[in-house]
Parts: sequence; structure tokens; C-alpha cells
Amino acid sequence: MALSAAVLQTLTDKLVRRAALVTTTPAPNLLLGCTESGLGRYLDASTPYDPELEAALAPACMGIDRQVLAPNYVAFLQAALNNSKWRELGTAIQTYVQSAAGGGYANLGAYLTASGALLHPLFGEIVMQPGGNVFMDGGTAIGLMHPLMQPTSFARVYTGALGALVDKTTDAASVATADVALFATNGHVLVLGSRHRFRYVMGDLSTVGSTDATVIWYYWNGATWAVAPPTHDYTTGFSVNGGLIEFPGLPTWVPTCMDNQGTPAVFDTTQEGDFYYMMGVRTAGTLVAPPVATWLQLVPEKVPATGQMFGCDQPPIALVRITGTNLCEVTVLNAPEWGKFMAPGTANNALKLLALTKFSTNVTFTLGYTNQAGAAKTKAQSVWSSPAAGDVKTVALDGADTAIRGVTAATCVVTTSATSGVFAIVVGDYARAIAAK
Repeated sequence: MALSAAVLQTLTDKLVRRAALVTTTPAPNLLLGCTESGLGRYLDASTPYDPELEAALAPACMGIDRQVLAPNYVAFLQAALNNSKWRELGTAIQTYVQSAAGGGYANLGAYLTASGALLHPLFGEIVMQPGGNVFMDGGTAIGLMHPLMQPTSFARVYTGALGALVDKTTDAASVATADVALFATNGHVLVLGSRHRFRYVMGDLSTVGSTDATVIWYYWNGATWAVAPPTHDYTTGFSVNGGLIEFPGLPTWVPTCMDNQGTPAVFDTTQEGDFYYMMGVRTAGTLVAPPVATWLQLVPEKVPATGQMFGCDQPPIALVRITGTNLCEVTVLNAPEWGKFMAPGTANNALKLLALTKFSTNVTFTLGYTNQAGAAKTKAQSVWSSPAAGDVKTVALDGADTAIRGVTAATCVVTTSATSGVFAIVVGDYARAIAAK
């Protein structure tokens, strides 16, 4: 009996879940079970200290410590995905579907077209041939689902006074409870760490500060904590639930785990892995009611490979910021890679709106987009009833449209009495459910 779409999908999903264990999830556990700190930090604190030894070995040590951070991410992923045993399965599938028993298809693409099978984007990266994409048919991507495109949680969140910081990473990643108290005292900090560089800090405030906390932001440039003035702070120092703080590009941003108390003080002695840290320091002398956050998110930098999007989680398509009654500003961040993967669309309700702040009133959004054929379209969505932070709404497309190649900011419209708030346009699900491991 020829290979069925259901069997192929489940088989390859199980492969991807095994691959994901050693590709997409190693960073939080990279140091566990070996040493408390990374090799670079150990070398720096070694006794007796030898500066010449450190100069000779530090670059290689730090390269190991940082291998799963964004600049090395694709190389790390691809090295893991190049596992010959995984590739052998992809080759065996291609050989089988071309055989008489497998249906005698001309190639894997022809089989996928005929069977309607949809495969995980990471499986595509495993079997894709160098210099060619076996999931293409006449310039159209077939059978290979688009990566997810959405905001993500911070890898580390700390609050309080330097030297006595409280780990709020888990609380900041959950919308369930308003439990991330911020800037209780002048000089208190909010420390945000990520595997990826980021330019957008987003989130929901359950309690806004009574006044501007006058936060000064810093980043580590390899030698010192340098000031990183936001391009825009729509929270006005956490006194407005504006949901968005935007930073400029920081080309000199270097991963670290050191705070600004002086060497060798670190943010957290139990978790000394280096991340891209942004540190906000309250400088307002008086703040009668400090802010409290429910949820904090970031937009990670895009993960590219050979000039195209890699088949792992990616940044959201766009951010929509409410600027006044019936007014919005749409920032397109990341166009779908529809020439490599299938354009994301209505299958399995993949396209969604994601509320990053709560809205106390209804929101009706009209999406401007280019459809799967490249035609310009608009579609008014149904009413989104007073969404809370973290709420999602499935996106509808016009008429017989099934997918989008991109969002057109100029033709997006919002109808709402809200005067602030942010939501994202995301690919929040794959085009079908993914089978368990």
C-alpha cells in the first residue's frame, strides 16, 4: 500500500519532535549538569588568575557558552539537523514515493501535491537539498508548512535591587496573574534577558505607575553598561498601559551575565549563562504607586539561513498600536517566506490577532494584505470583544482567499474607542495539528 499522507505526517512530526529536543530547547539547560557558570566566567574567576591565559582562551570559551544565542543559532540548528540518520529517513521517503510500490511519483513534490500531505518546516530543513528546494513546484512552495511567527517570552526577568534581585521569569511569561511588581524604590531595576537581540519590549500593566518612573535603559557593549535611549516609550515610564517600548538597533550589543556592581558580580549566581540583557533603572525620586506588570514579551530578531527564513519560530508579522479613537499605527516586522514555505493562512486557523495589552472596549480590525496569488485585498474582522492580554482572535480572509504573502499597513483600519494598546498579527498555529512524539 502506498504511503498515506496521515502516516507520513505523523512519522515526520515524531522525527521533528526528537530533533527539537537538541535544537530548539537546549539554551535553558546548556549549563546544567556540568558547571554553575559558563566556561568564560569560570576562566575569568579562576585562581590563580592569569590575564594572558584568559586572553588566549576566552574567545573560544565564550564561543561555546554562546553557541545557541541568535548569531550562532542557525549554525547550531543546522549542525544538529544534519544528523545523518535523520537525513536517511528523508532520503528513504523520497526514494519510496518514486518507486512503483510508493506510487511512482516523479519526485517528493509530486507526491505531496497528489496526497495533500503537509510537513513541519524543520523537517523541510532536514531533507532540503543544498542549492534546491524539493518542496517547490513551478515556483510555488508545496507541502511544507510555514514556521510560526509570534512574540516570545524573555529567557530571564529579574526585578528589585542589584545584589538582591528576584527572579520573575516564570511570572512575566504568564498572563494568569498580575504578579510582576516593578520599580518599588528609586534605583530598582527591571532586567530583561533574551537569546535573541530585540528591539521591542511589550506587555500588559495591571497597575500603571502613578507617575513616570523615569527609567534609564542600559545594554552591555562588551566593556560597560551603555545607555540605550528608547526610540519610543509608549508606556511613558510605565505610567500608561501603552504596551510597547521600542529601542534602536544596537550593533555593539554583546551577551553577558554581569550586572553593573563591578566584576565579578552577576545577575543570578545560580544561572550565569550569557544573554542579551537590557536593564531599566528607575530614577524617579517619588513614585506613590509603582507599576505592576501582568505579562512581558519581546519581538526576537529574525532567524535567517542563506538569505531566507529558517524553519524555526520567527518574529510576528506585524504590530498594531492603537493611537487614538479609530486610529492605529501598523508596523510590519517580518513578511512570510512564501517562496520557501507555504504561505500562512486560514488552514487550522493559523493566522491570528494576539492582544499584548488588555482593551477595556471592543476592537474591530480591517486587515490589509496581499493574498496567496499576490493580489491586494482587505477584510474587516468580526468584533473582538474587550480582549484581555493574551487573548487571540482567528483572522478571516476575503472570499476564497486561503493565505497571505504579507500585510499592507496602509490599508489596515481599526474601529475602537480605545486610545492605547497593542496587538500583533501572528502565525500562531501550523496549518494542521502536530502529532505527539
